[in-house]
Amino acid sequence: MTRRRYGAAVAAAVLALGLAVGVGAPAPARQDVVVSPTPEAKHPRVFDGRIYSIASAGPKVLVGGTFTTIRNNAFDAAKIQQPRLFRFDTSTGLIDESFRPRINGDVEAVTYTADGTSILIAGSFTKVNGRPVERIARLTLDGTLVTSFQARASRPVKDFALVGNRLYVGGEFGKFNGKEIRGLVAINATTGALVPSFTLPLARSRDRFPPYVQELDVSPNGRWLVIGGNFRKVGRAERTQVAVIDLAGAKARVAPWSTRRFVGDCAKSYEDTYIRGIDISPDNKFFVVNTTGAYIGYDRMCDSTSRWELPPGSSGSGRQPTWVNHTGGDTFWAVEVTESAVYVGGHMRWLNNPRPSPEPKGDNDGPGAVSRPGIAALDPWSGVPLSWNPGRDRGRGVEALHATDDYLMVGSDTPYFAGQLRQRLALLPVTGGRPNPAPQQLRLPVRLFLVVGDSVRSMRFDGTAFGPATTVSGPATDGVDWSGNRDGFVQHGRLSHFGRGKAFWRRSFTAGTVGQSETNLSASVGYVDHDRDITPFDQPYGVAETRTAAFTDGRVLYTKSGDSRLFHRGYSLESGILGGFESVVSTKDWRGARSMEMVGDDLYVAWKDDRLYRFAAPGGRPRWSTRTVVDDGAVSGVPWAQTEGLWAVAVSP
Repeated sequence: MTRRRYGAAVAAAVLALGLAVGVGAPAPARQDVVVSPTPEAKHPRVFDGRIYSIASAGPKVLVGGTFTTIRNNAFDAAKIQQPRLFRFDTSTGLIDESFRPRINGDVEAVTYTADGTSILIAGSFTKVNGRPVERIARLTLDGTLVTSFQARASRPVKDFALVGNRLYVGGEFGKFNGKEIRGLVAINATTGALVPSFTLPLARSRDRFPPYVQELDVSPNGRWLVIGGNFRKVGRAERTQVAVIDLAGAKARVAPWSTRRFVGDCAKSYEDTYIRGIDISPDNKFFVVNTTGAYIGYDRMCDSTSRWELPPGSSGSGRQPTWVNHTGGDTFWAVEVTESAVYVGGHMRWLNNPRPSPEPKGDNDGPGAVSRPGIAALDPWSGVPLSWNPGRDRGRGVEALHATDDYLMVGSDTPYFAGQLRQRLALLPVTGGRPNPAPQQLRLPVRLFLVVGDSVRSMRFDGTAFGPATTVSGPATDGVDWSGNRDGFVQHGRLSHFGRGKAFWRRSFTAGTVGQSETNLSASVGYVDHDRDITPFDQPYGVAETRTAAFTDGRVLYTKSGDSRLFHRGYSLESGILGGFESVVSTKDWRGARSMEMVGDDLYVAWKDDRLYRFAAPGGRPRWSTRTVVDDGAVSGVPWAQTEGLWAVAVSP
């Protein structure tokens, strides 16, 4: 989960939901760029063990884990024996040597309290400063144990999340504060007392051991709690490995949201749970789940990261992910969602790798795979890797990610990050970061561009009427030959299109002016399939066969030669990488399509019968029954059956 920074209170949002919690919920970081891939040099070094959790309040950062030895950045600085928990200041980079709590076991979760006067920690420890505790504790800012905090867990606490003065706690315990309760509780963050209105124990383990919570997170508005772990029942509701809990009102309840995608097994060693990370988006609309499990097949959620929409945008049974990205055989651990990126850490070698070759073994690259050793940034809309690729020595992996307004903080078990010695803790600044453009949504009226033969024609279109056509590009106009084009789309002044040589191309396209040079994205974005060379340029399956294409909300809708169905795959506008995973959108017969474009919630398709059709396509899913003839060529003068490309740009009404 995210250890969110504490800043301004969000009491108004909390009270508006009717939550029985205190003032001051953690605020999500404001990051409108993808952070710099180069870590700052001034921050502390951690010499052993692992970092499990990072939290902050302004420049004061807490780091928890299994480590024992740390030091300040200066090469000649003395090593400090400070096991499992320390604090430092991002403005100076210096360790706070006055903060010296003594903890005898692993620290898996840390946070500041809502009022900023205390610290909460949890894990497997049983003593703090020599005094007995039971795996959860409250400390003052100088590291003194708060003895009035009386929470007690019978077995390790794996994760927690704070909303106001209520702490949601998950772990392996079967008793909490002496009461029989399995895996999940809510407590008063000041006293440690159980919140009696929160009664959603776990039941029905997936293996022979008791059920437990591995990961959890609470949405920034305090409404939703998402848990993941070894369970098949939460309260009275059947839920397997992942559950969404509605915290609104006087009594929490399991939300009417469920999926069966985590019912399937991964490798035998993960019979309990393969959930490894959960984080909710800053806008409270979706969450991302990371998993382990080994490669079983691209139809399973093993070794994957996936996006899931929260209620009210998505509810009911049988929920499906918005996107999935596979490593092909390596574990994801931590995940952190910001406005611009989904950061994922683990010990992965590749991403965008749903079908490693040779199938079905896994643990290899395959068509469409890109190298992302140990850490990556994904496009939030499509789940496709961004170009950001600092690299790190993989080890066990990144198990802590924490975003603030100024940094992405990365905690792991290895010393090198981006080729630089950073010893388990890397702080990547927002300053120097790059924007990740959001998908643009077209609305009528538009200017259409049609590829016919070797040239591009343009005309205005308002949904019914067509303006006069003019040729804007071609051998006789600007020297560009469009022969061999296979459709495309324009976003942010760039035309991405499937074209000659079975490749995917991009060129500038501003105000109808075509850029003279173009980039072969298939050859330049970094696809790797070293052993097999199954596809041209090692690009994903189906790219060479793509016949028509349109773009909506991070996804390319497309048809393929030799196949009658309509598909979609993710696409990153920033990196130019096409998603490796192909999903079937429609099983109707789309072989008559010659070119297509999305405008608003409608898909316009030029058909082989010389007509232009409109399909209602909310959410990018065309409804065949809504097919309507827009033009038969008599009004527009367009030979629709001869179009090899159709795209549009916005114009003023």
